Amino acid sequence: MRTLTKLAALTLLALSLGGCERLQEAFIDTKVKDQTDYSLVQDLSTIRVILCGTGSPQAGSPRGQACTLVAAGGLLFLFDAGENALRNVENNHVPLTALTRVFITHWHSDHFNGLGGLINHTWNSGRQQPFEVYGPPGVERVVQGLAMAYENDVGFRSAHKQPATSPELAFAEPHEVRIAPDQEFTRVFEQNGVTIDAYRVDHHPVDPAYGYVLRYQGKKLFISGDTRVTERYLPAMQDADLVVHEAINSHLINMAAAAFKRTDQHARAEQATRVLSYHADTLALAQLAEKANVRHLVLTHLIPSPTDFVSRRLFVSGMAERFSGVITLGEDAMDIRL
Repeated sequence: MRTLTKLAALTLLALSLGGCERLQEAFIDTKVKDQTDYSLVQDLSTIRVILCGTGSPQAGSPRGQACTLVAAGGLLFLFDAGENALRNVENNHVPLTALTRVFITHWHSDHFNGLGGLINHTWNSGRQQPFEVYGPPGVERVVQGLAMAYENDVGFRSAHKQPATSPELAFAEPHEVRIAPDQEFTRVFEQNGVTIDAYRVDHHPVDPAYGYVLRYQGKKLFISGDTRVTERYLPAMQDADLVVHEAINSHLINMAAAAFKRTDQHARAEQATRVLSYHADTLALAQLAEKANVRHLVLTHLIPSPTDFVSRRLFVSGMAERFSGVITLGEDAMDIRL
């Protein structure tokens, strides 16, 4: 429907150019040209990481919510699917029919708000493979609930022969990720030379909460999910080539809380400081990354959301004095290769 609407608008615009049919056709051909980046599933030599959402539930943030795409071994993996996941995936020209696996880190809404639309739209775009959702206990209920929510939509589209794929593929298959009480990690995926392990992180009172380690072609990537900084998951970070890690600047949050109090916004002040206890302080994170010998640290799930040059500089202030590797402040659509 979105494509048809766009085409109709482009047609009207082309007609306004007046008279020249070839010019109109060339204009429309350019606009509807397939821009899908098939190299994401054709390049077998690298790990490619696209940040599809670097924001948080913070009101007014221009960033998409938690979402990180990884391409490796001819396969696509999405880690979390917050609000706007689908649009950000589309805007990065990801081949939607090849997107069949999502790994959820924990059941906070900003990490799966966009999951239903993603499952539905990849099917509606012609996906021929089952859509698999890996996540902590509770994943079966979430997947079942989404199936119920989209049941009418799937029935209507199938009756209209759109898309020309099995209606059963419109609904996801859940895979519960459960780590034994005496263990800190477990293998959850292995195919085409790609392995993915789930590690415990500390997002208490959210429990369990996981980060994921992906290995391919001798490279190691760690995606933290939400967590406070703790050596509990130091092995997950150890010697990683790339770490995509959530980050909160405690100093800026405390300054904002003080401002809220000065302006009699006490509820907002309390809300601002409450999150400090279970998110990753930038300075503590830098120290842990140094201890783990991380090569490249990418910050995501940014609290507060930096929106300009000054706030970006303030966000990472002091980190370089504690971490000798590369520090990158994540932005939506950022594309990194290993």
